[in-house]
Amino acid sequence: MLNFLEHRFQKSIEKMKKKTEVHEEDILEVTRDIKMALLEADVNLKVVKEFVANVKQKALESHLVGSLNASQQMIKIVHEELVDILGCEVKEININKKPYIIMMSGLQGSGKTTAAAKLAFYLRKKKFVEKPLLVAGDIYRPAAVQQLVTLAKSIQVDFFEKGTNVSAQQIVEEALKEAHNNKNDLIIIDTAGRLAIDEKLMDELFDLKKIANPQEIFFVADALSGQDIINVAKAFNDKLSLTGSIITKLDSDARGGAALSISKVLSLPIRFIGTGEKVSNLDLFYPDRMADRILGMGDVMSLIEKAEEVIDPKKANNMVAKIMKGDFTLDDLMDNLAQIKKMGKMSKLLKMIPGLSKKISEDKIIEAEEKMRTYEILISSMTKRERNNPKLLKQASRKNRIIQGSGRNAFEYNRLLNDFDSMSKNMNEMSKKLKSGNLGDLTKFGFGGGSGF
Repeated sequence: MLNFLEHRFQKSIEKMKKKTEVHEEDILEVTRDIKMALLEADVNLKVVKEFVANVKQKALESHLVGSLNASQQMIKIVHEELVDILGCEVKEININKKPYIIMMSGLQGSGKTTAAAKLAFYLRKKKFVEKPLLVAGDIYRPAAVQQLVTLAKSIQVDFFEKGTNVSAQQIVEEALKEAHNNKNDLIIIDTAGRLAIDEKLMDELFDLKKIANPQEIFFVADALSGQDIINVAKAFNDKLSLTGSIITKLDSDARGGAALSISKVLSLPIRFIGTGEKVSNLDLFYPDRMADRILGMGDVMSLIEKAEEVIDPKKANNMVAKIMKGDFTLDDLMDNLAQIKKMGKMSKLLKMIPGLSKKISEDKIIEAEEKMRTYEILISSMTKRERNNPKLLKQASRKNRIIQGSGRNAFEYNRLLNDFDSMSKNMNEMSKKLKSGNLGDLTKFGFGGGSGF
């Protein structure tokens, strides 16, 4: 969805940027383009109409016609309305009582079980809790119980399951006692889903709510869902008084607009979004950051947060010290490549840097990712001594051994050494300038230039 909307919205805004003078028909053209983009992204019709009407009204009232910076004002207006659709405020989980109880709800196949494990992983990683307990409350699908157990073991958290021959109500009652005995400070209850809404499901969920008295009840919605997901969410909300939604598979090619419309239509905040298959791919939802990305303004804060999660401060300080001394080695390069990989796909990271994603084609990104993979393979085939003393790598016997051992070719080997040499020279120059205080233009020392990275 993001890729689709980013392309369409930015294309519409670019049209206005090229105009020396903006007329009323230009504003109407932009709002028409935006309307079509939102509808094609499967955003709810009522939401689209309200969005377009608000943008049009604000644009005309702001006297954009004839204004010198009309495109910037238009971006600001569109950004404000996008944030309004997406939910305005960030709502982090406030764990003010322990055990903190969360109940998951939603249709079958929406990703409830995976989301439950991701949520446990996220809250423990953030140090909001120490000892989560996952409860297998889906008694209708043995596979769901097994999936939850497997996920719990993979992230090393406690789990509670009684198979499928015991009522969900009994399972939750026993799980609460188990949590008390084991001093679990977080309980996440996975519940049964259905292919459609039915009264039996709703009554069971209502019973579970009364038994568990959860602080949060999340509705899990698949980004692949169509418009009917809004009616489904409404039915769950009417019965359970939901506290928020989790949108899964937002990294897919799905339009996703219907799931995101839940926030505006039901006044139900989107709390988290699933951005990949890994258990770590669950992010707190920031409406303003999402709007920034859609409009090509990047998402620097999320990029910083991702870097903080994977970069060891002690290692980072050691790296700076080595660069200042001119001691950067292939071992250090290998560490850097590993850290970049931990942060996620390069295409996702580039979209977080304002203006950069538009300047680098998808082909270039794929080429850079392939180059990084190749360099990792080559460096892995070197000895520790060779990594720390790259001059040794010019010897023909070592070169042939590494090429054969890595399964790569001479061109790739030579390119790695040339890129590393360029990078080392840039770092040495930058170090000299920093030491002398004569900073000059440091932008030429970036890794996207002559180094080829």
